[in-house]
Amino acid sequence: MPASLPIVFIPGASSDESAWDEQRDYFSRRTQVVVAGLTAFDDIGKMADHVLKIAPPEFMLCGTSMGGYVALDVLKKAGGRVKKAVFCNTSARADTPERRRQRQIEVAQGEAAYIKARQDDSHYRAFLSESSSRDKALIARLRDISLRVGYGCFSRHQAACAGRAEFLQFLPLIGIPVLVVGGAEDALMPPALQEEMHGLIRGSRLAILPGSGHITQMETPGAMTEELEKFLFAEGA
Repeated sequence: MPASLPIVFIPGASSDESAWDEQRDYFSRRTQVVVAGLTAFDDIGKMADHVLKIAPPEFMLCGTSMGGYVALDVLKKAGGRVKKAVFCNTSARADTPERRRQRQIEVAQGEAAYIKARQDDSHYRAFLSESSSRDKALIARLRDISLRVGYGCFSRHQAACAGRAEFLQFLPLIGIPVLVVGGAEDALMPPALQEEMHGLIRGSRLAILPGSGHITQMETPGAMTEELEKFLFAEGA
């Protein structure tokens, strides 16, 4: 795999391109890096179409959480353009009816409730690892992102996640090298979901990162970047 092959990163829900800053800064020293901005979209399929529009003709793909759903749809639509794929803190399952209702309730609470919740550190501790939940700088950074993208983005992304398709039957059809990454302390997308994906994608690799919750690329950026480098650029990977 040529080291010059570009990488396309896809952020998660209620987030923006800055969620991949550490990895963008690191890998841009050796190849072209594109980070998709998806704050304006409310549909996974439309997000995937946007990624394909801004991506180079051939590329390596890495999506986290909601970005993993988008990455799966990108592969399904134009798998020939993607040479390697990384799925982080995500699942190939569709939302359950209960989860859809929960999303609707959260959106219905409105913008004031959205802002108030994100001013409280406990909001972030619900999906961070134990050690990350004590990281004031990380929580401040996550708060800045949440308030910057705003309630409108939150509402759109909740709709996108609630309406996503199931990809379990698609996983065995993936014929490119795949790395599946999870956080050992991810309460939103537990490692069992990444293990399920790994088991259904032939020849895939699995990395569960200790000390990380749902935001692996920000909680344990060094470990995440190391796993990405080994997979994306190592000889024979």
